[in-house]
Amino acid sequence: MNEIEISERRRWLTDAHSNSRREYALLHLSTHGLLLQLDVDRAFLAGAWASVIVMAQSVIEATLRDLQTFDYAQKAKDLFLGQEDLERLRFIRNEIIHAQAPGTPSIVWIASNGDFQKCHAALEPEAKRAYELMLEAIYANCED
Repeated sequence: MNEIEISERRRWLTDAHSNSRREYALLHLSTHGLLLQLDVDRAFLAGAWASVIVMAQSVIEATLRDLQTFDYAQKAKDLFLGQEDLERLRFIRNEIIHAQAPGTPSIVWIASNGDFQKCHAALEPEAKRAYELMLEAIYANCED
């Protein structure tokens, strides 16, 4: 990883925050979600796309639990209420963290012949979308 990549990623993060709907001053934050969000930023700058996806989904889940539902028992699938973007994120996250039998169809493990770099690179757009969904969840809990 070089300084140009880090600089481009930092600019993307800045733009993502700037394009969010609300100002930080109005936020109610989940302390659990905030702790994870700090690591999501670091993982993003490092280009650790799988980590960004897994942790962004965790931030969303923590935010929903801590600030909206106060429900710490039901599964994330139920918390997400069938929202297509959140369901896709949950599906990708599950593929990343849960091993599957060889030959199982996958949207994560797309490259043949063990080309892990290609699989990893293909996660970047999903990581960016996960980050944007994370910001939407955080900013949805702002005061008007």
